[in-house]
Amino acid sequence: MGHRKLLILLLVLFFVSTATHAQLFKTVDVGKLQAFVYDHGCMSEDVRPCGNVYYYRGSYITWDDVSFDDGFEWPGGLLKDAGLLFGARNWTDTAGYTWDARLTGHAARKRADQTYQFVVPDEEGFFIRRYMRYPLPQVIVDGDNLTPSPMSGDEVAPEKIWGTADVMIESNVRMNMGLDVKQRVLAWSQPGHDDYIIWDWTFVNSGNVDEDDEIELPGQTLEDVYITRVTEALINGTGNNKVMPTWAGTTVDHDTRLSYPQDDDSLRIHYVTPLRAGEADYDSYGKNPGTSRNLLDGARFGGTAVLFAPQSCDVQQFPNTPANNDPAQPSMHSSLITEPSWIVWDFPGLEEQDYIDAYGYMVRGAFAIDSSSGYFYDEVYYMDSVYNVYQTTASGAETHYEQPLDRWGEFAPLDPGFVYTDDIPYIRFDVEGKFSIGPYDMAFGDTLRYVYAYVGGSISRKTSYLLGEAWNNGNAASYGWLAEMDSATIADELAQRDPIFDVYGETELSLALNDIAKDLMVASGRDSLFNNGMNAQRNFNADYNIPASPEPPTVFEVVSQAENIKLSWSYDGGVPSDVAGFKIYRASGGYVFEKQGEVILGNWQLHDSVGADVDVYEDTGGITAGADYFYALTAFNDQGVESGMFLTMTTKEARLSAKVSDSLEMARVVPNPLHIGARGGYDEGDGHKLTFANLPGPCWITIMTESGELVTKIDHDSETGIAQWFDGQRYMITDSDQRPASGIYIAHIQEKATGRSVFRKFVIVR
Repeated sequence: MGHRKLLILLLVLFFVSTATHAQLFKTVDVGKLQAFVYDHGCMSEDVRPCGNVYYYRGSYITWDDVSFDDGFEWPGGLLKDAGLLFGARNWTDTAGYTWDARLTGHAARKRADQTYQFVVPDEEGFFIRRYMRYPLPQVIVDGDNLTPSPMSGDEVAPEKIWGTADVMIESNVRMNMGLDVKQRVLAWSQPGHDDYIIWDWTFVNSGNVDEDDEIELPGQTLEDVYITRVTEALINGTGNNKVMPTWAGTTVDHDTRLSYPQDDDSLRIHYVTPLRAGEADYDSYGKNPGTSRNLLDGARFGGTAVLFAPQSCDVQQFPNTPANNDPAQPSMHSSLITEPSWIVWDFPGLEEQDYIDAYGYMVRGAFAIDSSSGYFYDEVYYMDSVYNVYQTTASGAETHYEQPLDRWGEFAPLDPGFVYTDDIPYIRFDVEGKFSIGPYDMAFGDTLRYVYAYVGGSISRKTSYLLGEAWNNGNAASYGWLAEMDSATIADELAQRDPIFDVYGETELSLALNDIAKDLMVASGRDSLFNNGMNAQRNFNADYNIPASPEPPTVFEVVSQAENIKLSWSYDGGVPSDVAGFKIYRASGGYVFEKQGEVILGNWQLHDSVGADVDVYEDTGGITAGADYFYALTAFNDQGVESGMFLTMTTKEARLSAKVSDSLEMARVVPNPLHIGARGGYDEGDGHKLTFANLPGPCWITIMTESGELVTKIDHDSETGIAQWFDGQRYMITDSDQRPASGIYIAHIQEKATGRSVFRKFVIVR
């Protein structure tokens, strides 16, 4: 299945044995950050594929790497949801029993006797809807339409979308404590705003605890409500999660990361940062120790930014009311690597004390739990002097912030008598971060709005390769903007971004400079994360009305021709009036950046710009026979805002079509040398594609080793000028059913019609 076809597989059913409703999801795939969105908003571990894993597309992984088979391994993604909990005190159930504390949520592996939530269809019977601002572009390469038509529940309906978002997904959930929940997920495609996705939730105290319309708990107030988010990190893939979840309150200059934000132009974000692996025998910051050192494949940051947590209930739903934003929220955040197991494991059941303990966890974090004596410890260790700026929420309740993991270098030992996390029966060791908003009192009918964004940040994949290469060669300090800094400045800059940076003494600085420089470049991805999070916050503050991206073409078609590659595009109803022109982007060899030896593939660059009156472009600039090319087309307006290039990015190769050469002397082998393992584009085995170009038509191609040993013979019986070493199933297989080794090879090309022939020498490098 093609890349775009997988992306637009919008509706997939997963059977859940204990539920009558199959889980449905749609994808958000308009920008760099992409996501699965489920109809039940479950955001939990039990969902497949990947329980809502988010991929930072174009950085380290593509959607093609996602497996839908049972038992697949986690691909290296960004973040994975692990649960959303809703807790309250003094809750009376339908039998009249009042629980001291009770929890529910989009969490837990469901059991037949414990139903936590119900998916509610809308008035048209849909469980999940996806609204699009513009028709999804049809991307066609050499007649292959890579973009299927929208599926059930998808609609081009800009009037239903909040603000200027390119796409909005809606679904409705009911929780068994008497809550109706509306989930809205919004995403934008334009550069600068395609690195985050916003979740806008509305909780209503409806008193309805099940799937019918009867109100079972009318008039009940939900007291001391807390909502907790739990998120795991998948920065480096399964088994190699070398990350630290941590918290930052930061302003636009990023200098006040240990304090809470003071104004609207600030950020509250729980994020994960790369960690040096203790078992590695080198500085592995930004590197997955389980893979080759050629790529810094762990140099990514991902986080959850709290955009809106109200001071009280009954806030206006949309447009928003930033003045009601409580700067002391979230009221708890924890960076400890702990997790309440009821989010994850299917265990026999919860007693009232279990709910009390878990509620205490929501309020104060893992250190606050004491399953033997009640809600909390009397004393909880905090780093108030450097971290806890706000002491109370708008309601007057205390705030509780555990020590952030990226400051463990300052962590003082706990006082004797405190329970460590491993001693708590329903906590298990895992990589995660969590935070709560609250407390709120929700009277019957009250509304509570809660908005957060998933945010990505990273050095580019290209930088990951080139910096990794420079680092392996001992020259990281000479890479890019690092070359303009002296060694002391590099170390100082790293210390500002990496608080536990105390590995190297001054006398070792010159010897360690290569690692320090690499670490600083990797750590700059945190600045990218913060900037992207700031953009999400400003977007919310603007009622989601940032400048809209212009409409992309309805159809974008790429056709391989003998002399050029032809690009054409069109709109239904003509070019929109706000479109000032188009930008054409091109990459060769693949659509994801890779570097194999001296061969660079997938390096996307702006190729050309044309006016709004142009709808056909014939590319002749620097293209060669036998090479693969990929394209993306964006529309831009007079303000310079672009549509997203991922909307039209081709994921199938185009190449100059076969042209019969008038001269046998023009025949040649491409690429030469061929670096095995370099991804060439669309089909499996692209790293083994070897092309014979400018052929005179039907000919014999005999391939030999430099010593004259026969490797294989190709019968090119076509009236075309291009042939490939292909046996109908696999590229570049010898007569002995082997892949050729590194070395020098000779191709003898003999024209069938005349018997004339030439020799061409080429090199294979593994």
